Amino acid sequence: MNRREASKNETRRLILRAARKLFAKKGMEDCTIRDIARKAGVSPASIVVHFKSKTALLEEALKGDIESALSELMASMPRDAELIDSLMHLATGFFRLYDKNRDLYRALIRQTIFEPVSETPGISAQSEKYLEFLSHLIEEHKARGHTRPEVDSTVAAMSIFSLYMGALIALFRMPETSAEAVSDILASMTAQCLEGISTKKNRMYGDGE
Repeated sequence: MNRREASKNETRRLILRAARKLFAKKGMEDCTIRDIARKAGVSPASIVVHFKSKTALLEEALKGDIESALSELMASMPRDAELIDSLMHLATGFFRLYDKNRDLYRALIRQTIFEPVSETPGISAQSEKYLEFLSHLIEEHKARGHTRPEVDSTVAAMSIFSLYMGALIALFRMPETSAEAVSDILASMTAQCLEGISTKKNRMYGDGE
């Protein structure tokens, strides 16, 4: 690494460290690029060079904590647990992480979740990793005979993830509700999804009678 690259990396590190501290203290809305630049000891223009927007900076600032949480939850997954227990192990871990600073993580989700993948590469990559792990988890339970062999693990993972996102919205919209209470709600939703609600044999949407 040459001197110029080392200087750029150091500037980026200083910006991210300052952003993490100020975002945690003041929140995203009340924290300006100038505030972060002043804290980092760099010019506002330097921040724009490294991060094209405050949202991109927030995404990068929180990415490490989310990646660490996901890795720890994967590693601590209880062996031979029921599928729903494994799913709730993951979801509850993230609810507890977000509960540490709901305002900040609410801002992250609000600013990124409905944006194009190309605009939010960090959160998009993490969501993809989460979905891949869910799919792998379902495949493991399929191999153990705990799920029907015809189940499409990718579709099932997307369904379960959508339930998780619904519960996450509830966590952010109801600040008086604890992370554990939201986990209980999600557990009921997920259990019903896994059991199914129809007494009729389902057909693919769009197929003829």
